Amino acid sequence: MNSNHIKRYLITTILLLSVLPLLASYLLIDEILDSAMSLVVKEDTQQLLQSYGEDLKRLKTLDPNRQQDYKTTFLRVADELLVYQQPDLLKGLLQETYLSYFMILLMLVLSFSLIIALLLSQKVTHSYQELMMGDISKAKRLQELNHFEQWQLLAAKLAHEINNPLTPIEMMVSNLPRAYHQANAEVFEQNLVNTKTMVSEEVAKLKAMVKHFSKFAKLPEPQLESTDILNYCQYFIRQHQDAWPKVNLIFIGKLTEMTNTMTNVKVNLDKLLFNQCLINLINNAVQANSQQEQLEINLTLSHQSNNTISLVVFNTGKSIPHELCQQIFKLHYSSNHHSDNMGLGLSIVRKIVLDHSGEIICLPLDNGAAFQICLPSI
Repeated sequence: MNSNHIKRYLITTILLLSVLPLLASYLLIDEILDSAMSLVVKEDTQQLLQSYGEDLKRLKTLDPNRQQDYKTTFLRVADELLVYQQPDLLKGLLQETYLSYFMILLMLVLSFSLIIALLLSQKVTHSYQELMMGDISKAKRLQELNHFEQWQLLAAKLAHEINNPLTPIEMMVSNLPRAYHQANAEVFEQNLVNTKTMVSEEVAKLKAMVKHFSKFAKLPEPQLESTDILNYCQYFIRQHQDAWPKVNLIFIGKLTEMTNTMTNVKVNLDKLLFNQCLINLINNAVQANSQQEQLEINLTLSHQSNNTISLVVFNTGKSIPHELCQQIFKLHYSSNHHSDNMGLGLSIVRKIVLDHSGEIICLPLDNGAAFQICLPSI
């Protein structure tokens, strides 16, 4: 909600609260006037005024000296009697007067309410903006701190992984001069070969580690195109099934709730990047269940209520502890402590999904493991 919406809502509310009572009184004017007329205009009063008029006529004849006074009084009584004899005329006059004052009062109330509403809306909007800016600033600071914390942990892990091979390399290289002076040529040659082999292995590990980070840092911007997600999933399974001999990939389509047929369900997709996303998920499942002879992985496609396509990648292997379902997407997190694993696989998956305007979550299951990818349909 922006400041303009707040102003409009506040002004509308104040005007309604000010005008509604006046409108209610306007709608009830007929009942109010009828009630007032019933209290004033009575048949007994009309008869008394008529009798009083007849008495004034007789007094005028009997007392000629006050004839003018009786005439004046008679005319006043006749006017009052006319009012009682024609109540609709009185009601019309009162209604006209009431409406005139009502319109004046309505304009004054509207003007006053509008001024008050404008002043209050300015103050409320200013307070709202200050509150929002404070919350946004606080959120940004927390996000930046969390970002730095993750990178600090990642840097510490990287430094640790780099330092591990440096120690044996330093020891092996430092022993070469002593072996050269103390041993014969054959022993020194063997030490040299061992040193070369060990250094080559450790350098290869360092290169592999750098390759992982380079792969994460060089993720390209997605080139999105309209894609039939059903056909894509079926083709992905046909294309990659042979890459994992111990994995049985199964596709399950549940799109009949959205369409009469299970075709023409479109999403914006970069096929190459999304291939990498699914491959990383499957590789993680294979590595986490390396002891199993056969692993079943299901790709279940379904439709969510808000024009969203859900793709769940489920495997029948080890389950993921519920408390870790949020942590596994962090840059430094890895449940596989192999030296080549830097905990970037799921971070890459999450980055790709976010670039597709989607979301990915780890579903808390007691049996098996599942990741749900939600993509907007088009």
